[in-house]
Amino acid sequence: MKLQFSSYLRASNIYAALSVLIFAGALAYGIFQFQDLRAKSQAMKDNSIRLEQLDQALKIATADYKTFGQQRAKKTDELAKKISSILPPDENYTDLTRLLDNYFSEHDTAGNPIFQASLRFGKGEPVANFPDISALPVSMNIDGTRDNFFKFLDFVKNSGTLESGTRFMEVNSIQLNFTDGGEVVKDLKQNLNFTLDMNAYYQTPKVSR
Repeated sequence: MKLQFSSYLRASNIYAALSVLIFAGALAYGIFQFQDLRAKSQAMKDNSIRLEQLDQALKIATADYKTFGQQRAKKTDELAKKISSILPPDENYTDLTRLLDNYFSEHDTAGNPIFQASLRFGKGEPVANFPDISALPVSMNIDGTRDNFFKFLDFVKNSGTLESGTRFMEVNSIQLNFTDGGEVVKDLKQNLNFTLDMNAYYQTPKVSR
């Protein structure tokens, strides 16, 4: 009888110990799962915040890019217009004639005259080593003062820049005639007659004519 009771007691103790171990294991596992779930939940929240931040950054970057693109397109368009005025797509005799007429009209005054007596155009040809650019020969006969003569040379010299936006021109030769019986270098108001041979440049047409 005592042996049976002792065996029963040992079995009870073993079951109790196993129950405690199982309970402790379950508790530890539950705590671990809870901590893991809480960490995953926090990570999901962090990821959500990060995604929101990235989304906002992307929207800002996209808006900035669109603004930049619009500004770039505007600047590109302005640059294309300036280049077109400096190097028109063809000979453009009409606009060149108007450009010169406007210059002489603005600078012709009673005390300091300048007058374009004649204007002739030659045949345009592509420039050697620069086939995309052609030169239009221009010949002019001009009456004016020495002062206005130098101003016109400066006008031609400063042409062809993005700042001026003026069609690119270049003086090839100058022939001076003094109407008052000789040159008076110090007299800026001395009347001169001069013939200019120039080139006015333009973009070589893609289709030959």
